[in-house]
Amino acid sequence: MAAASVSPAASPPRRHRHHSPPRRRRDDSPPRRRDASPKRRASPSPSPSPDRDADRRRGGGGSGRSRASPPPDDRDRRRRDSKPADESNGGGAPPKPPRASDGEEGGGRRKRVARVSDDEEKEDGGRRRSRRRSSDSDDDRRRKRDRERHRDSRRHRRRSPSSESSDGGCSRRHRRDESSRRERDERRRDRGGREERDRRRSPERKEPTPPLPPPPPLLPEMIPGRTGGIYIPPFRMAQMMREVEDKSSTEYQRLSWDALKKSINGLVNKVNATNIKNIVPELFAENLVRGRGLFCQSCIKSQMASPGFTDVFAALVAVVNTKFPEIGRLLLVRVVLQLKRAYKRNDKPQLLAATKFIAHLVNQVVAHELVALELLTVLLENPTDDSVEVAVGFVKECGAMLQDLSPQGLHAIFERFRGILHEGEIDKRVQFLIEGLFAIRKAKFQGFPAIRPELDLVEQEDQFTHEISLEDELDPETNLR
Repeated sequence: MAAASVSPAASPPRRHRHHSPPRRRRDDSPPRRRDASPKRRASPSPSPSPDRDADRRRGGGGSGRSRASPPPDDRDRRRRDSKPADESNGGGAPPKPPRASDGEEGGGRRKRVARVSDDEEKEDGGRRRSRRRSSDSDDDRRRKRDRERHRDSRRHRRRSPSSESSDGGCSRRHRRDESSRRERDERRRDRGGREERDRRRSPERKEPTPPLPPPPPLLPEMIPGRTGGIYIPPFRMAQMMREVEDKSSTEYQRLSWDALKKSINGLVNKVNATNIKNIVPELFAENLVRGRGLFCQSCIKSQMASPGFTDVFAALVAVVNTKFPEIGRLLLVRVVLQLKRAYKRNDKPQLLAATKFIAHLVNQVVAHELVALELLTVLLENPTDDSVEVAVGFVKECGAMLQDLSPQGLHAIFERFRGILHEGEIDKRVQFLIEGLFAIRKAKFQGFPAIRPELDLVEQEDQFTHEISLEDELDPETNLR
């Protein structure tokens, strides 16, 4: 009886390599090949060894016991059977070897237990792997669902005109608009693809357009009028003038006239108080006798455009008047005629410019002081707000020179101003202007000099003074341009 029962701890079972393979589940991975190397056997494997099973069975713990281990009644019976056998052996004598049938039976049972435990461990590992795989696939499916839901929501927000609106008509209209826009896009793509295919099919290219022929040479007889509105560069103008053989021809005279006009206009436009001494020699280098009309016209236009440079233009005219008195007289005549036209037309800006130019010509002694006194008499004969304002400005500009040349005439003008002020028929603003003019006269025209020092270029003894009356018939000599 004692020899039949063998303790599992006394004879450890040998593991046979040639046992039947365990059954595989559908979702398990194929079993790994076992390596016969000692390293692979030494590494911990998922299946527990028989010694560990015996230790777990001795411990009696419910958690450590394998599900394939025998029930506790069999173990108690085996333990009771093994105790008398040990006592009968005398304690120290070695136990008798078990019978072959019993050993084979216990080894087979242990092998089955180990195989069942290996199968259980593999099934647990397969379940864990399948559970992990299923959880990963669930996560992937969840992420994919979230992405599709987010994409659908963005597409819906992009397509719908207003997500908050629940009106069915708006949604239907929006769907119609979407469909029509989609159809238009498809038609446009089809048209573009068709054009691209046609362009690829036709290998022949358009012939390049031949270059335009060069323009014909610009001949003097092709220029109607003065220049016909055609800009001709200076080098081209000089070349055309050199090519003309007959210097007395009309074409050559027209070209030379245009060149003289451009030159005089350029010199007059760039004159100022600083460079007037350099401009005068260049101006005298031009044909001023032929271009006296051009010079007068250029001076009057420039002074009208910029009245602040009136004293500069008057100084330039004074210098030219010392050499060519007829040019000074022609300019004075044209300015007086312009003043008379502006007075008749009630053109206040032009009248102010003309009176200012005449005042500075009086300061440069190109015009006689009687012209200034006669002009003031005409302006103050029937006083109005505008005429009195123009007269006050004229006296401010040339009062210092009139105080030196004709103090009695200036006194008579101021008496007329006092009478207008006492009458009180003009505007308050104009009355204040007259009072300010009396204050300037009392200060001896401080701040209103007749000639600036940098513009005092001509001595009074060398100057030709022109005496003109406003009542005379004056010839502007328009044929001189």
